[in-house]
Amino acid sequence: MSRLDRFLFAPVASAPVAGFRVAFAVVLLAAFWPEGRQPIGSLARLPGAAALWDGVFLTHAYWALCVAALVAFAAAVGGRASAAAAAILLLPLTPLRGALSHQVLLFSLLAFSLLRQHRRPLPGQTAGPIWPLRLIQIQLSALYAVNAWAKLTPAYLSGEVLVGLSRVMPNFLADLSDGFLHLGPLAVPVSVCAIGTVAIEAALAVGFWIPRLRLATAALGVGFHLSLQWVLEIGWLDWTCMFLYLAFLLPFERAPTQETVASPSPVGLAPGR
Repeated sequence: MSRLDRFLFAPVASAPVAGFRVAFAVVLLAAFWPEGRQPIGSLARLPGAAALWDGVFLTHAYWALCVAALVAFAAAVGGRASAAAAAILLLPLTPLRGALSHQVLLFSLLAFSLLRQHRRPLPGQTAGPIWPLRLIQIQLSALYAVNAWAKLTPAYLSGEVLVGLSRVMPNFLADLSDGFLHLGPLAVPVSVCAIGTVAIEAALAVGFWIPRLRLATAALGVGFHLSLQWVLEIGWLDWTCMFLYLAFLLPFERAPTQETVASPSPVGLAPGR
């Protein structure tokens, strides 16, 4: 199997898929919890949108359907169908406050649903080729890479942007208006924070792809996101990113058998059980 074939079509072990699926269902349940949320952005300005969401998508009955779909997904009842049903039901809850984390999670759910979902994974059983997990991994890396690239401006690296945002944005928890981040008796220049943020996000975009650096990269990412919560509030995006580290850290890739080496399946959409 060539390096590209192995990257895209290496067989995925079913046991890690089952563990990831259960944890994923719990994260989706917590992240999409609709209590007290309303649509945001252009959707909120559409005529009748508020009435539709209040009367249908934000009702207890609709959320009960979502919970039932997520429980079925966690238990692999119906195979891929339960994952697809959960994605469809959660779609109207995506444009609520915290929409970015919702979009990341929904894309990950759709990608993950392309794997076979076995209720009782057996030793040596495969969930299909690995490319759906690659989509999740690429999304996470792209999120960090785009953030780092967007911040590579003199205004941001000097700390000027962060100072301005801290003065006007309600989600900033730290006052940076004097040009320093105050950590007890320690005053860190905002420019150092800005440069450090860009460097860390760039490292996170790349580090997970180097197997020997994955644990160190995950530790860096966890420390980064936990420290961010002392400075600004970005909803579930921090927790979403940290959860998706599992897409790199769990031992999904199974050693290929002679059969998979001879004829890798680029589709991998056999009916789930």
